Amino acid sequence: MPILRAVAGRQRSLPDPAIEAVKTWRYLRLAMIVLVVGLTASVLYEHAQAPNGCWQGSLSAYYYTPVRSVFVGTLVAIGVGLIALKGNTDWEDNLLNLAGACAPVVAFVPYGRPGRCGSVLTGTADRNADVANNVVALLTAGGIALLLAVLTLTGRWNAGGRRLPAAGLVGFGSTVALYVVTAVTFALARPQFTAYGHSVAAGAMFAFIYANVWLNAINLHFAHVQRGRILNRYAVIGILMTAAAAVTAVLALEHWPYAVLVIETSLIVLFAAFWALQTAELWNQGLRGSAIPRGMDTR
Repeated sequence: MPILRAVAGRQRSLPDPAIEAVKTWRYLRLAMIVLVVGLTASVLYEHAQAPNGCWQGSLSAYYYTPVRSVFVGTLVAIGVGLIALKGNTDWEDNLLNLAGACAPVVAFVPYGRPGRCGSVLTGTADRNADVANNVVALLTAGGIALLLAVLTLTGRWNAGGRRLPAAGLVGFGSTVALYVVTAVTFALARPQFTAYGHSVAAGAMFAFIYANVWLNAINLHFAHVQRGRILNRYAVIGILMTAAAAVTAVLALEHWPYAVLVIETSLIVLFAAFWALQTAELWNQGLRGSAIPRGMDTR
């Protein structure tokens, strides 16, 4: 009897998996916000150390300054976090996964122009070798990740024998297509990949994040707590992102040298604001409930 009581007491003290999962989501979300803050601190410190307090023409150009390690580490960590976190809907999850898949490419394929401002500047002499080594490692890890994803969707690894919904199939197919395009371009068009890979991946990453912000704005609009409101906090973030892109496009047409720096910084800050607001919203439950009230889902 004492043994049975001890076992029963131990079972009662076991953690609730659902509560622990929510805690894990919290930590991942908070970690990504802190990473953005750390990258900001690194850039500001480098700016303070640079001659005459000058700025690089883009955030990506800080790769060629002492910011490099923080820049690469932050992007890789955020990419992993975006992939690991489950979105509120399958479509949101797809956008997070695609944005997360682009982030390491942005980190490992550096911007082509080092700029002229920095406390210590490095050049592009080793850029081709760095890209080759980093992308081979990334494609290897990505290939293994896709294989593991297939195993979790089929056979004994598929918990509960759950079939992947249509949105999930589209998302998985899009990720596979992104991987194949990256691998083929890297193998067959290396000079073009090295020259344009960073810009294309960065543009795609921000596009997926932008779409995710608006998807959350729409879903929250139709949720019970926000029904009837024309604007909500995510819609405001989406409007600010749109305005930042429009203003920066005008400045770029005027050949303002800091246009790229402004748009990159603006979108990253707004992403951090969006992520902080969503983290606060989902603090206790981890995931939003049904994004569309009963009776309104037309599937």
